Amino acid sequence: MTARVLAVAMLLALPSLADDRCGGVKLEAGKVRLGKPVTEAWVKTPEGQACLADVVKEIERYRLVRAVTVAAIVSDAERASGKGLSSAKAIAEALVAAGLPKSRVFGLAPTPQPNEQPGISLRYVERAPDDVVARVAASSGSVFLGAEEASMKPAEPGMPVLVNELLKTGPNAKIIVNFKDGSGIEVKPESTVKMAALAVGVGGDRQVKIEVLKGGIVANVRKAKELGSTFEASSRVAVASVRGTVFRFGVDDEGESRLETLEGLVQVKSAIDPSARPVDVPAGQGTAVNREGRVAPPHGLPEAPKVVAPLKGALGPDARLEWQPVTDAASYRVELARDADFLFEQQSAVVSAASLSWPEPLAKGKWFWRVTALDARGFQGAPSKVYAFTVGK
Repeated sequence: MTARVLAVAMLLALPSLADDRCGGVKLEAGKVRLGKPVTEAWVKTPEGQACLADVVKEIERYRLVRAVTVAAIVSDAERASGKGLSSAKAIAEALVAAGLPKSRVFGLAPTPQPNEQPGISLRYVERAPDDVVARVAASSGSVFLGAEEASMKPAEPGMPVLVNELLKTGPNAKIIVNFKDGSGIEVKPESTVKMAALAVGVGGDRQVKIEVLKGGIVANVRKAKELGSTFEASSRVAVASVRGTVFRFGVDDEGESRLETLEGLVQVKSAIDPSARPVDVPAGQGTAVNREGRVAPPHGLPEAPKVVAPLKGALGPDARLEWQPVTDAASYRVELARDADFLFEQQSAVVSAASLSWPEPLAKGKWFWRVTALDARGFQGAPSKVYAFTVGK
C-alpha cells in the first residue's frame, strides 16, 4: 500500500473547551484544541503532565498520527541563542514521558512564517483516510489492538485497523472489523490475528491477508471485482483463499487448522508444502489441515437446525429452548445475547439433546438466540435463524 501523508499544524494555546485539567482535548480538522497554553515550565508541573497524558491518549485513540513535531515559534534572537530549540525538545521529552514513542516525536525551532504567532505548536504527519481500509465496527469484552502485544491498547468502535497490526480478544470477548469493500470479519473469543496485508483500491482491487495466530475468525467476504484480488486467511500450516464467501477459519492448541465453508467456495492449500495441490471446499463442507500441512478431503457439515420454540414472545417458566434434531449432529451450541450480532452479554452452552432449559436466571428484557449443530469431530455447520424472546415484564 502506498501511504499518502498530510502535514498539519496543531496549535495548543486556544480557548477553553471543557472544565478539566487541559481545558478540553479535541482532535478536529487536523488540530488538537486545548483550553490552556502549553509552555516548557507548565509541562513540568503535575497539571501539565496530566494534561499531556490526556493529549497522548487522544492521539492514540485517533490512531492515524504517524509522527509529531513540537515547534517553538520564537524570535530570531531566541532561535539564534538556542532557547527555542531547547524549549521544543523539553516539551517533546515530556510527550515521550507521557507515553508517545520516542521515535515518533521531534522538537525544532523553525523559521516563523508570515503572520505566524509566537508560541508552541504541534505539527503531525498522519495517514491519509484513503489508506484506512478497515475499522472496528463493534466489540464486547476485553479486546485489544496494536502493532505488538506489549503495546496493545483497548479497541473501540470506529478505530482504524492498520496493516501489520494485531487484534486480540479475551474470554467471552469478540470484535467485528469491517473493510472498505463491504467485507467483514468477526474475531472469536480468546483469539489473536494479524492484519498482514490490507489494501482496497478505488477500482475494487483487494489484497487482504489475515494471519490467525490463535483461535479463529468468521469471515463474510464480498465478491471481488478484480480478477487479481485476494482475500486470505492463513495459519502456520494452511492458507484459505476466497473471492466471495462466508467461512470460519481457525487453529487449535495442537497446531491443526480447520475450515468450515458456509457460503460460496474456499480454496485451501498447504502453507508448508508449496507443491501440494489446492483443495476446493464448497458450501456446507469442511476440512482440517494437520501440523505437517496435509489437507484432509472435505466432508459434509451438519445442517442448520430449525428452531421450534420460542420464536417470539415471552420465555416460558421452564426457560426451555427447543429445536429439531439434526442428522449427524453429536451436540449443539446454544447462544444467547442482548443483540442479534451476539456481542453483548453473550452466553453459550453445549448440549447433546435437541432442547435446553437455560440453567441460570436471565435478566429481564429482550434476548436473542440461535443454535448450531456440531458433528463428532467438532465441525460446526451454519447456525439457525436468529430468534428473540423476552424475560419478565
